[in-house]
Amino acid sequence: MICWSNSSRLSGIDKLIPLIYMFFSSISIAFFLYSGEVSRNAFYILTYISIIYFCYWVFKIDKKMHLYLLPTLVFLLGASKLVWLLLTSSPEFPLVAHHYQISGKRMVLGYFVLYCIQRNLSQWRISFKAASIASYILFVLLIMISVTNAVLYLKTGERVKVNSDAATSGAYMFVLFSMLTIYCLRRFTPKLYRPLCLAALILSVINLLATETRSALLFYGLFIIFCLVHDLFYGKKAHKKLFAAIILTTVAFALFLAKPYYNPALERMDAIQQEVTLYTQGQNNSSVGARLSLWKSAWYSFKHHPLGQSVDSRNALATRYIVQHENSNQEALNNIQFHTHNDLLDTLSLQGIFGGIIMLAFFIALLLWPFKMFPGSQAFLLLSLPVVFFSQGDCQFYNRESPYLMILVLGFLMMLRLVDVPKSRAETLPD
Repeated sequence: MICWSNSSRLSGIDKLIPLIYMFFSSISIAFFLYSGEVSRNAFYILTYISIIYFCYWVFKIDKKMHLYLLPTLVFLLGASKLVWLLLTSSPEFPLVAHHYQISGKRMVLGYFVLYCIQRNLSQWRISFKAASIASYILFVLLIMISVTNAVLYLKTGERVKVNSDAATSGAYMFVLFSMLTIYCLRRFTPKLYRPLCLAALILSVINLLATETRSALLFYGLFIIFCLVHDLFYGKKAHKKLFAAIILTTVAFALFLAKPYYNPALERMDAIQQEVTLYTQGQNNSSVGARLSLWKSAWYSFKHHPLGQSVDSRNALATRYIVQHENSNQEALNNIQFHTHNDLLDTLSLQGIFGGIIMLAFFIALLLWPFKMFPGSQAFLLLSLPVVFFSQGDCQFYNRESPYLMILVLGFLMMLRLVDVPKSRAETLPD
């Protein structure tokens, strides 16, 4: 009788724990771009639960610690930042150290979340209803975020930051959030997925136009094309023509009536080629020109200190290079105090070759590891492609907020593989 009671209790815990992980992950992801306080608190609660759960599995059940690839690389990324902080001092540029301390700490904490999820992939199960509720939570917050920022943009005319330090970083994280939301709606709201996904796409474009972030708009445009083509060939046949007509009508109205709203973003898109041309002519004081100057200066700094250096040392070398070889590019000089607009080069210039190897290994693993772990794991490209793409033109791992969202999304996608799909719904689910 006692044994039966203990077994029943453990079974109940096993059912409750994945729901707790799903709940706090979805809340933290959903509120990330709306309320940082809510998002961070949900993340920290989840990490504290994970640390306790980690100790339980490692010291009581398994009697050993597994070296899971991606969780281990996340830990190394965070730990390398903290070790670099202990070995260097940068009194002139303390902001970088501040960001490294917070982002490094959160990545180390995120390791425990990912470890516990991967450790229990063969044991946990999540109900279809729980996944559907999480999908609706993401969708509701996407509406709130998009409407709030669109209204703000119409009032001020200034690029919105989407609850971030800058419009660019906010746009990058919103792309990730929107793609995840649309995937969840498509998978776990099978009867309503077309109107909900269409609404999410339209709202996302409106929000990204308000950020005027060119790389995000280009990337998201490709994602929209993929969604439409995929639904055309693999979506449900019912109402396909109706929704195609709605999409064409929406695009037509937007082109004619919303020009004042989207015109600033289009002007910035048109300026890309002009900025590249001007850079080749020595006029490099532009967004594109600054990035090219910063990348060169980062590599120059790394060659002088391949094992790593302080921010003060890196910035002094980079400034010297920009002044001497990049025509004193003012836009680059203004940005060097923060980062060099490329995650790999920025890591190399500060943490040296060992930090760069860890970062490169993480990118490669993020792209390839899910295909080894899960059959049909294309959904993980929703995380890996934007992270790797945006990291080439900006620094997401310098930012104190972005890394923990990426960790949560990775864990969330892993948990979605554990959803039990009822047989009655399996045939109606889109691929």
